[in-house]
Amino acid sequence: MQLSADLHVISHGVAVVYCLVTLDQPNRDLMLTVFGCGMASGIVGIWAATTVTTKASGYRTSFAILMVTLIVAALGAYWDGGVTSPAALGFVTTSVFVASQTPHLRLMLALEALTVGAYLAVAATGQPPPPGHVFVYLAGMLVLSSVCSTQTRTLARQRSQLRALAALDPLTGALNRRGLAEFTRHLFARGCRPGPSLLCLDLDDFKLVNDRLGHAAGDDLLRRTVAAARGALRAEDAIARVGGDEFVVVLVDADEVTARTIAARLDTAVRPHNSLSIGAATAPYDGVTLAALMHAADQRLYRLKQERRRAGGTRVP
Repeated sequence: MQLSADLHVISHGVAVVYCLVTLDQPNRDLMLTVFGCGMASGIVGIWAATTVTTKASGYRTSFAILMVTLIVAALGAYWDGGVTSPAALGFVTTSVFVASQTPHLRLMLALEALTVGAYLAVAATGQPPPPGHVFVYLAGMLVLSSVCSTQTRTLARQRSQLRALAALDPLTGALNRRGLAEFTRHLFARGCRPGPSLLCLDLDDFKLVNDRLGHAAGDDLLRRTVAAARGALRAEDAIARVGGDEFVVVLVDADEVTARTIAARLDTAVRPHNSLSIGAATAPYDGVTLAALMHAADQRLYRLKQERRRAGGTRVP
């Protein structure tokens, strides 16, 4: 929205300068008024960019500014002699902006059709343009819109892929620490009701697997552990790898009883591959941040390992 508003101020500022340079031509007072309104809408957009907090409000504000821009472009071109006027370039810049900034394809096509319709309305009501002028203009707008739209969507897909890669552990496909932080941020923001609960998982004697069978076997064990854990989790839960053989499971809307039940299910699912130690923590009793829950669960995991060494077995807390 900030970029959009800046571009609107700049483009309408250029139009104002054009009017001042050609002040001896007809209708300059009217054109200065509408282009000034266009600049004002951009300034309002700059203010809104610092105050709007939701996507819906942002889209509504951007749409309102776009409508003002189309009206300004139509009136400016009409008063300056029709579609042959330099002011008609406002339709081209608007078309390029719509193609570059509208995320949804259907909405983009609808706004492009509205832009073309406004241009054709000026062509039909203003002074007759030379033969082929409207065709060349429309063809240019179509080509520019297609190129910008294709490039924008390609970059959006690449950014989405990069965000996904940045949040995943490349070995196991589980979330990494960055992905874990992103996943839990909105859970804590919405408040505890109860939960979420968090489980810290640690593979017992994993170092021995690497030492005796090699790192390839250790990597395979990590992948099989994640696959088995996912089979025991609910669809809304997530697993993250936060260390060599250390994992964190986030259980959405899970109280202590649910956390213990799922922990037992995880232990059963992973046991055919390797024994597992689990520490659990639940918000808000053990904390209301990811760091606090991880600390509480990790402390319980450590105590469990100590008890297991003394007792000679593995238990779920």
